Amino acid sequence: MNTKLDSQNYLSFFKKFAEKFPEYYKIKDPNFILMTKYYIRKPTFKYLWFLFFKNPLRIIFNFLMNVLPLVIIEFIKHVLIKRGRIGLYSDISKEKLIEYFSKGQGFITISYCQKPFNCPDGRFSSKCSAKHEICRSCYLSQIKQRTELLGLDYYIVLGDYDSVWNILKNQFFKHKKGAYVLTVCNMVLNVIKYLSPLFGFKGYIIPFIKGECKTLAAYELSEFGYKNVQTDISEKNKLLLLEVLDKAIDKKIKVGQMRRN
Repeated sequence: MNTKLDSQNYLSFFKKFAEKFPEYYKIKDPNFILMTKYYIRKPTFKYLWFLFFKNPLRIIFNFLMNVLPLVIIEFIKHVLIKRGRIGLYSDISKEKLIEYFSKGQGFITISYCQKPFNCPDGRFSSKCSAKHEICRSCYLSQIKQRTELLGLDYYIVLGDYDSVWNILKNQFFKHKKGAYVLTVCNMVLNVIKYLSPLFGFKGYIIPFIKGECKTLAAYELSEFGYKNVQTDISEKNKLLLLEVLDKAIDKKIKVGQMRRN
């Protein structure tokens, strides 16, 4: 889905959404249980079953080895530690992330709402060519150029319907293991951190510090391109991501030189 719904169809959709989730669609920063309930009711949840029946043993193994321990650890943290905003979520070391990326095993996803409003490729678009003059000053183009050197998959995410689940499906068949970096709002982070290890992926999830969706109503609006704020991650995390990619490039070059010698 690459175009906005017309006003009449969109209002009809949003009305049905509000009726389906009346008990919590206005709640700010919904927790993991509410977000899981929300995702289970969405049509895109079918991809989970599709992948499970394609390779049930792999999914079960990943659940027992990766997801179940994570659930236990996060539960203990929730009971013992009162946590505020998450600055960065990771379930992998920086060294391991660099190693995976240097081998081209993994992917990076960027939300379309991080694009500037004057993006030449279109803001509500999965395209990021990084080839225009204005792109030189765009942080996203710096990421795109580095992923191309590493052979990593680079995605601009529009929404669940045409992006997130398809990304997981494609990566599931492409790699048995790999790493990722995602940029998301906190309420999505609370779900995706359990979902990605299920498919054999670990990495960094970087939350927005500006312009993020805080309610399911706002999130649904953004799914259709109705986002009038540009989101952004912290400067610290911007530098961290560039550092990881640059070190992965250096490692790839060194390994290539050693093989030639």
